[in-house]
Amino acid sequence: MVTENYQLKTENNRLIFRTSSFKAEKSSVLHPGVYTREFSSTLLASAVCVLAYMSTGLPGIKPAIVRYVILIFIFVVAFLAAIKCIFKERYLEVDFDRSDKSVTIVRPGIIRKKIEKIHFDDIKSLDLGTRKFVPENIDGIKFVQKISAQHGSAMPGLSDTEEFITLSLNLKDGSERIIYAEKIDGEPGIPVNEIRSFLNV
Repeated sequence: MVTENYQLKTENNRLIFRTSSFKAEKSSVLHPGVYTREFSSTLLASAVCVLAYMSTGLPGIKPAIVRYVILIFIFVVAFLAAIKCIFKERYLEVDFDRSDKSVTIVRPGIIRKKIEKIHFDDIKSLDLGTRKFVPENIDGIKFVQKISAQHGSAMPGLSDTEEFITLSLNLKDGSERIIYAEKIDGEPGIPVNEIRSFLNV
């Protein structure tokens, strides 16, 4: 089963759940329509080029076309590295394995992935929940929006209340592991029944 926000597939005695929607947190004030992965990578690559130009002997290289070729090469390498390593799409993967009765949660990281293994017996339930983020300083937000609008860089949605529906593994020690979080906008589709049936919880 594949949807826009997650993938769910069965392999023998395993149920594999993969999603890029696993953080229930307030959206960044940076507008997502502007600060895309590509734009952020472009900014970083440009900064690397400026740093390379200022800290090396590039200004003294002649003819000028050679400098331009070297800078273009640095930009391309830095851009590709940034978009593939730093600003890449990150996924959470949860592997439910009946053969050894365990759940393996693989969380993405900048350098290395964090892997956690949980035994079926340690799982109390699989529950749906909600998380709500309400702006605290409304007057301050309105002031920032007003200043931003005057400078032609409006920040829509900064004062909006955001609510997420979450899917969590609740453990017998009282802790929980959020494995899915989606902003409530209409009727979100969550594979809670499929996973509960597989776990028998």
